[in-house]
Amino acid sequence: MTSYRSNFISCDFDFDAPGKHYGAAHLQYSNNTGAMRIFPIPIVSIKNGNGPTILLTAGNHGNEDEGQLILRRLIQELNETDVQGRIIFLPALNYPAVRAYTRTSPLDNENLNRSFPGDATSGPTSAIARFVVDVLLPLADAGIDFHSGGNAAKFITTSFLCTCADTSIYRKSVDLADAFQAPYMYVVDGKKSPTGFDPMAHAQNVPFISNELGGGGIDREAIRVGYRGVRKVLEHFNLIAPSESTDKPEHAVYLDAVNGAGGVLAPFEGLFEAQFDVGDEIEAGQTAGILYSLDEVDRPPKELLFTDSGIVCVKHVTARVVHGSHICRTAKAVNHDKILALADN
Repeated sequence: MTSYRSNFISCDFDFDAPGKHYGAAHLQYSNNTGAMRIFPIPIVSIKNGNGPTILLTAGNHGNEDEGQLILRRLIQELNETDVQGRIIFLPALNYPAVRAYTRTSPLDNENLNRSFPGDATSGPTSAIARFVVDVLLPLADAGIDFHSGGNAAKFITTSFLCTCADTSIYRKSVDLADAFQAPYMYVVDGKKSPTGFDPMAHAQNVPFISNELGGGGIDREAIRVGYRGVRKVLEHFNLIAPSESTDKPEHAVYLDAVNGAGGVLAPFEGLFEAQFDVGDEIEAGQTAGILYSLDEVDRPPKELLFTDSGIVCVKHVTARVVHGSHICRTAKAVNHDKILALADN
């Protein structure tokens, strides 16, 4: 039995118990809605026999639906007799944000995915991060955190991988992304986001990936790919039996956002008419779209150009933009060997 107590979180859960078990970590917080409110962060464990442990999380950002749907479906489908090893699910990791349907926590406006390693005493979001570090990651042999663009952005359907200093952990994480079999593999510099979930997992010697599964409204194809992907990973670790599916994904497009990232920023507030979509191959100097001033109707519209060649990985989904908004992000396609070589950066 794991018994955990901090200023904000209490949890009593037997992660070692065989079978399928439901429970919660209880986040206690006082705000205007209640002097002593409890937010239950749901936990599900399925354990049978000996085998690896994989940690599956969603709802890190509360308005990203696809991963939450995928994990809830898996929780309903899988029973202990289907599993050889242990699967730990947290389908609503940032439960206050999930409940409020917001990217960041309504309790302290903090971004959980920028809060690691966390602090058990400094605030509710930081306390959740610390619970992950102290309790969940030490149990895991590998992990996946599910994301999408939420209600503000649309991503390509991609596994998302951070580089790290440990070459062995990085390459095991690449293997994890390969097993997920998404149409794209998007790699970023982990050193630039040390407070993220993925770099924290790598620092604790846990092979770990995230993913980005659409966004801007429920993406059925992204959900299909994500559901297939997580099952493929479970099969890769021999946690579940191989499926009889004949669905064969195409070879992934590998995207280097460490050395080849680009994008377009809004130079002023207005309405943007995009002339591209996610997945498009674009060239430097190509028109990205037309930006109209929000307040100055007589102001001539501005043509915005792509500054780099590559593939559009994510786009802002509404026409309305503010100064400094990322209208889109791009990355350059490379081969698998170059993705592996990023471990040496």
